[in-house]
Amino acid sequence: MTTISHLCNDTRESCRSSLVGIELDDTQTQMLLSIVRKHCKLALEHSHANTTRERRQEIIEEIQSLRSIRDDLIEKWREQVN
Repeated sequence: MTTISHLCNDTRESCRSSLVGIELDDTQTQMLLSIVRKHCKLALEHSHANTTRERRQEIIEEIQSLRSIRDDLIEKWREQVN
């Protein structure tokens, strides 16, 4: 199990996506890591000079979708703790 006990210093991140006080099992941890990996790959692709403007917009939308999925999962897990 992974316990998140530090406070997020990123002021852009909402409290809704905070993992503080939530104990994650291996499956939950792997789910979040999968989202992070996809996000990082998309961000890297976005940074390439040869990525088209259209593809960059698609990437932004995909990343927003990943953030929404992440936030929904965390909210679900938070409700299970309370």
